[in-house]
Amino acid sequence: MPHIVLEKAKSVRECYDAIDVMVEKIDGGILKITDKYINEKETSALLESVTVDKGKSQSFFIQLSSKGDAVTVRLLPLTDPEKTNGVKKLMGIVAKKIKDVKPEISYGKTNLQDFIVE
Repeated sequence: MPHIVLEKAKSVRECYDAIDVMVEKIDGGILKITDKYINEKETSALLESVTVDKGKSQSFFIQLSSKGDAVTVRLLPLTDPEKTNGVKKLMGIVAKKIKDVKPEISYGKTNLQDFIVE
């Protein structure tokens, strides 16, 4: 399952606050975050997402979850979209937006190296 660990992220709340609804055009498609939700304990957040990649439209959730002093950006397993380049690129954009707001954050374990923007 694709994921990016954000080391030294203090909380899901600060990561959640760094993300806004967005639309980005890519070659052959569109990447969107259409809404966002956080649970009452602020330990998990969901980013409602849509990708259109080479004519294929998918709706899914990106999850932000905390573990120790890190937050993981991953796909919510219940939505399980096809792992297209558009889906992976949107996850990389989410990680970058969070890191841009909190420069002390560093990228930890990931299997999306090719989709992370420094």
